[in-house]
Amino acid sequence: MRAATFNRTRTKTRHGFALLETMAGFAFLAIATGFAVQMHQSGQLFDRVSTNRLERQLAIENEAQRLSLIAYEDLTGVVEQRDPNSNIQIQIEPFETDSRNGVHLTIQTSVHSQTLQHHVWRMELDQ
Repeated sequence: MRAATFNRTRTKTRHGFALLETMAGFAFLAIATGFAVQMHQSGQLFDRVSTNRLERQLAIENEAQRLSLIAYEDLTGVVEQRDPNSNIQIQIEPFETDSRNGVHLTIQTSVHSQTLQHHVWRMELDQ
């Protein structure tokens, strides 16, 4: 009889999880979820910054392409007539090499405190 009592108490082991184990599991899950959300948000911010940078870079390259199609004689006037409140700034600097004149255009904009630039050199046509 004594053996039967011993087996009966031994089979009364715990089933399920204790409150402390459940709380530790939820705490781990909450911390892991927090890290995952933070990584997702930083990835979205990186994507947004990269997209803005690419958009601005394409805008100044498009402006450079547009200015390369304008006649040399009209270039200074077109640059001076641009909207001063535009996101793109253009500086024009004349230069001279040997017997030819030219202009150096610096097209720039800023995105997230970084300056993006594009340079265009135009030479006066021989007459």
